[in-house]
Formats: sequence, structure tokens, C-alpha cells
Amino acid sequence: MTTSITSLLQALHIIPTSSIKQKTSQSVTTTNKSNVGLTATSLPEICLKTVAQHDDYSDCWIVVYDRVYDVTNFLQDHPGGSDIIMDYAGRDATLAFHGTGHSADAIEQMREYLIGELPSQERIFRTKNTQVLLKGIPE
Repeated sequence: MTTSITSLLQALHIIPTSSIKQKTSQSVTTTNKSNVGLTATSLPEICLKTVAQHDDYSDCWIVVYDRVYDVTNFLQDHPGGSDIIMDYAGRDATLAFHGTGHSADAIEQMREYLIGELPSQERIFRTKNTQVLLKGIPE
């Protein structure tokens, strides 16, 4: 899915071709709930391969704007129902999240579930050279 999104963004000239790297990442796997309240500079890197392993109701991670969220405990509280989130469990949910138009409160609430971020070579929304869809990105 990341490749498809990257291709789309390149076709729209949002991401320069030179900023895309074809590397795989060896990243730290984390399930430590003490990560709550982490700042953007202290987030552990979690690769997409690791995120993909967390794709069920008892263990649900999603990626939004290149950040990784453990939303397992939020599934039953989601106003749109748990099935909406489960459609993206273990995957990038950025476009669905952005397209829904979440409130400022919903964006702020995401901080509680933030556990890491994608390695720089797997990011497509927050890269060194490109900032895409900045509005609504929780910091």
C-alpha cells in the first residue's frame, strides 16, 4: 500500500523522486505503554513490517501521518465503530483519517495512543524535503 501511495504522490508531484529510497528497515518493536506522552524527538522507530503484525481486535496498530498508534484500547470507544479502524489495522490509515475530517479534539486524543514513528525511509507524509497534509497532524 505504501508503494501505491508513494506512486500517487509522485505522480501528483508532491514527493520528489529523489527523496524515495528503496530500503527495508530493521526497527525496534515496542509495546511499552510507558511511551504515552512521548515527544516527536523521542519516538522509537517502528517499521511497517512490524506494524503489519498488529492487525486484530486484541492488538491493533495503525499508522497516521507516518506515526504509529496502538489503538487497541480505543477500538470500542471510536465514535464511528471499531470496524472502521479495523479496516486499516496493521496498515497506513492516513488517507482515511484525513478524508474523514476529524475534530481538533480527536486529533489531540491521538497523543494517548502514540507509540512510535516510521523510519525515515518509510515515511511519505513527513519527510525531510516534503511536508504533505500538515493540517491535522498531531505533534
